[in-house]
Amino acid sequence: MKERVYFKEEQKLDVWWMKILVLFILLASLGPVYYGLYNQLTLGEPWGDKPMSDTGLVILSVSLTVIMMGVLFLVFGSKLTTEVRPDGIYLSFFPFFKNRFYPKERIEKFMIRKYRPVMEYGGYGIRYSVKHGRAYNMSGNTGLQLIFTDGKKLLVGTQRPEPLKRAMEKMMNK
Repeated sequence: MKERVYFKEEQKLDVWWMKILVLFILLASLGPVYYGLYNQLTLGEPWGDKPMSDTGLVILSVSLTVIMMGVLFLVFGSKLTTEVRPDGIYLSFFPFFKNRFYPKERIEKFMIRKYRPVMEYGGYGIRYSVKHGRAYNMSGNTGLQLIFTDGKKLLVGTQRPEPLKRAMEKMMNK
């Protein structure tokens, strides 16, 4: 029998400016290389003052394409899943980790709070700040702040603060 889930939230990156930035970097990186590839292989005009060999240019363009596709996968394919169950909190952050468990006995205090992702943690994703501790966030500026019995802190971003708060209260009072 599967354990009861009080709360579940799945989040994907939903920061419009970050999506635009990643697409701009992709085009800025691949555009000139593909332009050079077209000029050199199709038009027969060497690209640049010290042109690379045709083979080198093909290898560069394929390598850069693979790297950029990996970046796109990480940015647009990442997913943060938060579950509150009777025994604690379960977090997964695809593709980085799966099923991190934080037992309720380790949680000294929790609160839903507004935070500044860039100022406090340096942005979105898996972040760490000496002052504020670890953060797992995908978008927005509201999170579940956990303070553990050992003094460590963890902030988990949420788009559904009230249901998460109710689930945490239910879990902690069981």
